[in-house]
Amino acid sequence: MSSRPAAMDVLRQEHANMTLLLDLLERQIAALRQEEDADFVLIGGIVDYFLTYPDLMHHPKEDILFHRLQELDPAAAEKAQGLVSGHEALGLLARSLARAMVDHLLQESDESRLWLCSLGQDFIDKNRHHMAGEEQDFFPAALRTLSEDDWAVLGGKISTREDPLFGGVVESRFQSLHQFLASRQEGAALKC
Repeated sequence: MSSRPAAMDVLRQEHANMTLLLDLLERQIAALRQEEDADFVLIGGIVDYFLTYPDLMHHPKEDILFHRLQELDPAAAEKAQGLVSGHEALGLLARSLARAMVDHLLQESDESRLWLCSLGQDFIDKNRHHMAGEEQDFFPAALRTLSEDDWAVLGGKISTREDPLFGGVVESRFQSLHQFLASRQEGAALKC
């Protein structure tokens, strides 16, 4: 393949965007762990984003890519099987984190705070591990195996729904998170 496919560029940019949010979430969880003020609007926005875009849009793109890899190179796909099957677990973990945040806001107890911190760090660690595995094993296998024609067909199948936080039009529910990222210069690379 002569150049990297646009679909792969999109997937990698989405990973970079998610990493940015995981870094921000980790700072908020660390503050909460040390009983400092944490910004629950930011935490909620990050969790909402992971439930909205990665869970419903990003992971299905990777699933389409995986199925084509499976057709062309079952051995390579078998190596990546755990990564793709992990998408459901990441979605469940995001929903659990959302519930833990609401529980903590309702109870404001040490127990609920510690549970939120534990679940938040688990969410961060598992997402980072998952993306690293995709970048290290899954994406290179797809780039080696799929032809330009495969990428062209997949590009048409992969959803083009705009990212609600990093896209050209930021959805209203993500405005405060977007403004926070932009004000911290962390959003200098805000793009989909």
